[in-house]
Amino acid sequence: MRRSSLVFGAGFAVLLSAGALLRPHYRNLFHSVLEVPIAGGEGGSLPLAQPEDEHFDAVALERGRADPAAAGLSAWMVMRHGHLVSEHYAHGFGRDSEVDFGPAAQALLALVAGVVVADHTLPAEQLGPFDANAWKASIERAAQRPYATLLSRDVWSRLNAARAWIELPAAHAAVPADCCVHARLQDWARVGALLADQGRFEGTQIVPTHWIDRLMTQGLGVERSSSAHGPAPFAAPDVIFLRGPGRWRMWVSPSLHLSVLFGSIVSPSAASGNTARDNWDETRLPNLVIGAITDRTAPHGGESLLQQLVPNH
Repeated sequence: MRRSSLVFGAGFAVLLSAGALLRPHYRNLFHSVLEVPIAGGEGGSLPLAQPEDEHFDAVALERGRADPAAAGLSAWMVMRHGHLVSEHYAHGFGRDSEVDFGPAAQALLALVAGVVVADHTLPAEQLGPFDANAWKASIERAAQRPYATLLSRDVWSRLNAARAWIELPAAHAAVPADCCVHARLQDWARVGALLADQGRFEGTQIVPTHWIDRLMTQGLGVERSSSAHGPAPFAAPDVIFLRGPGRWRMWVSPSLHLSVLFGSIVSPSAASGNTARDNWDETRLPNLVIGAITDRTAPHGGESLLQQLVPNH
């Protein structure tokens, strides 16, 4: 059975505490066969800014974090122009907590592909329709290096992210490209900042802008706005998002230079009574954050987005 840095449902706190106690021994004993390391950089802290410095209404931003849609909040990280302007953690999580963001790992593969294509190692047309493990095989053949090495060299270390790792389903199994990357929350936030700034991070172009445009318009490793669950569309037309397990999401708007990482311990089955699908509103929280930005044009009729989302505001 796979380990996971995220544990949902009943007994969450107990299981998380037990995992924290057992994990160092477990990893030291089995890491050579059950995980593949992703080398990183120094892993320093993200640059901080006050909400007002990045044109947020701090009160409105806090109102978004406290909204009923944020029930069970475990992680909340709002970044704009590469600065962390709002953060909150609960239930044992913190900036340095390692999290397996599940299928969101496919976005990392898409980013690596962009660098390999830009290096003229692999023609883009040879990749075909997006399939994570097929793309991984093509990239490895073209670059003649393992995927984890390419991820570290071309993206992860250049984000100055700390060491991460890819969990294997079994001893000596093939490295998956569609899941199982365990990384610190603040390093996942770095990925969001990279996407929000069209492939740039702290002034350095890591992935070509044209590739980021293609990634977003074609949904390469990311979710396009049309796939979001919610009664209202996203308040910015260019929002894409990474969908993790349960209620873990990362929303990105390049036009606003905005990324929002959110995680909740709420169990989908407990929240909706449906074990197959959680009908949680995926658009409300990012829309509340967007509504807190003060240098946006009012949507229509002079009424702010916050007023539309929260009547009588």
